[in-house]
Amino acid sequence: MADPAQFTSLFVKHERQLYGFIAAMLGHPAEAEDLLQETAKGLWKKFSDYDPSLPFLPWAKKFARYEVLNYLGRQRTRRKYFSDEMVELLAEDWDRVDSQHDARILALECCFEALPENSRRLLNDRYRDANSLQEVAAQEGTTPNALYKTLQRVRNGLRACINRRVAEGAN
Repeated sequence: MADPAQFTSLFVKHERQLYGFIAAMLGHPAEAEDLLQETAKGLWKKFSDYDPSLPFLPWAKKFARYEVLNYLGRQRTRRKYFSDEMVELLAEDWDRVDSQHDARILALECCFEALPENSRRLLNDRYRDANSLQEVAAQEGTTPNALYKTLQRVRNGLRACINRRVAEGAN
């Protein structure tokens, strides 16, 4: 018996990625939202076939790909869409971009943890907590301009670290 809580947790965690995957193949945001809902229903019906030892997203994307192809087949008589071959190419390209995105996220996490405590605190105060530059500068006892320059150096260092880690992973 499929566990509704497990399915909901996995689906919600990957919902935006699935939406992006579907939208890239359709090109119509409203239709992508509708098809995402249909995909969710279909995934739930087939969830008992899912192997929890494997990642959920690739399984769900494979299912979504078939949903898109079926949808396009049904809609083809009404209007012109991408060919099945084009949809497959878009799906493959999305997989490549998605894996690059995942590698950059992992690199960001590692690089962020490697930052000095003060730099992590500044980034968290400014971005995670969504404080204005002026608010963080006041907390730090500095000017907004000086804080801006400090954050710019930290962001540049993070960017360089991420690019280095991604490049090392590609080799």
